[in-house]
Parts: sequence; structure tokens; C-alpha cells
Amino acid sequence: MEAEDSTKLHRATCRVLELLGLLSKYEDGLTFTDVQRMTDIPKGTLSPMLHTMEYMNYISYDAVSGRYAIGVNTYLAGKVYGGSNPELHFIIEEMHRIVDACGETCQLGMLEGGNVAYIAKVDSPSPIRLISDVGKVFPAYCTAIGKAILSEKTRPEVNRLLPKKFTSFTANTITSANVLWDQLLEVRRTGFAHDYEEITDGVTCVAAPIHINGKAMYGMSVTTPSYRLDDTKLRLIESLLASAQQRIEGPHN
Repeated sequence: MEAEDSTKLHRATCRVLELLGLLSKYEDGLTFTDVQRMTDIPKGTLSPMLHTMEYMNYISYDAVSGRYAIGVNTYLAGKVYGGSNPELHFIIEEMHRIVDACGETCQLGMLEGGNVAYIAKVDSPSPIRLISDVGKVFPAYCTAIGKAILSEKTRPEVNRLLPKKFTSFTANTITSANVLWDQLLEVRRTGFAHDYEEITDGVTCVAAPIHINGKAMYGMSVTTPSYRLDDTKLRLIESLLASAQQRIEGPHN
């Protein structure tokens, strides 16, 4: 941009965009002190900016780690770009392939602090009632997608993302960090994570991590009524997820 054009820029808007650009570079987020040091925005100005952006869900704040990170609305605001993003477009094509093959709903999510933000969904021909949907956010500890992504983190990293108190959505929701860690070790061994009616009664999810440039950037899940998930259906779903994972990641991930 030419120097003379900079006089036409709105300073407050520039600062908001600067914050979004900065936080987008740090997957694990930044503390208030980090942000202030890197931007040199006065503390009295920075605090209400971050508070407003958090309130509007353009950034998230983890009270346990004290870190700010990119929020789900920032991702959704770029959905038009995502529609022309070859990476995301290809993933959604694979989701359609899975639904066509198994007849169940497929969802895609990404980690937002200690939560999972659902960013894409392809419905089953016989859709089931889900409380998770595009734009919704749920704790990672009780979602198959969350467990798939968390499984590749160290235990201290996982612990930093867990809440002080676990919220129970059903009688099956995990409420213990130790139980969660045992499940994450099993995910590492098998490559698949499960949500056994932890978010919605009568609904089970199976998920696998999706790596971009070697990092588990997304989790992809297949959701089905528990009564339809027999051993044959489970093996089919796992095979479909593994095949999609391989095609999306390619030979270099």
C-alpha cells in the first residue's frame, strides 16, 4: 500500500484486524501480556477491545490458561472464502462420499481452546436430531471430534485445555480427566475416537483426526443413532473415515 493511502485508514479498525492477524498465528493462544507486548496497544485500549471481541465470539478466552485465541465467528466470517478454499472444498466432498456410503451424518470440527467448533455438516438421508450443528461449540472432552484432536497432544497440554469442572450433558458424559486421558491413549492406538451418547442420549459418534501439514487441524466424525451402530456398521464407518483421512492428507502429511 502506498504511504499516502495510510492516512485514510481507520485506526481502531486496523487494531482489531491486527489482533485477529496476530492470534491466527498462535494455535495455543496468547496471554494479555503477550498480546500487549506484541502489538504495543495501550492496556486501557486493549482490554475493552479483547472483551468486545470475545463477547462477539470473534476470539475466545480460556480462563484456565489465561489465553486468547481465534473464535468460531472469525472462522464462520470467512466461510465464503472457505467455499472457494480447495482444502475445505475437498474435505466436504469427502464428507459427501462418506454419507453416500454409510447413510449417516458426517460433521467436521476444529479445536477452539478447550472446545470443538463445528464448521461443516453433511446430513444423512434420514437425519437425526442433533444439538451439535455448524457454528455450535461444545467441550472437546465429550465429543468424538474433540478427542480425536486432543489425542495428539501431551497430557500437560490436554490438562491446560480442560475446564475446572466438567459439565454433564447426559449420564454418559465424561467427568474425569483420568478417564479422558485413558480414552485418548486408546485413540492413539486405534486412530479413532468415540462419543458414546455423551452429548445426546441415543446418539453415538466416531471420529478421526485430519492432518494438515502434519498437524491435527480438524476432526471428522460420523454420527448415528446408537441402535443402528452394530459391529458391521462400525467397521464400515471406520474404514470410510480412514480412507477419507488418507485422501485428504495425501502422501506428505
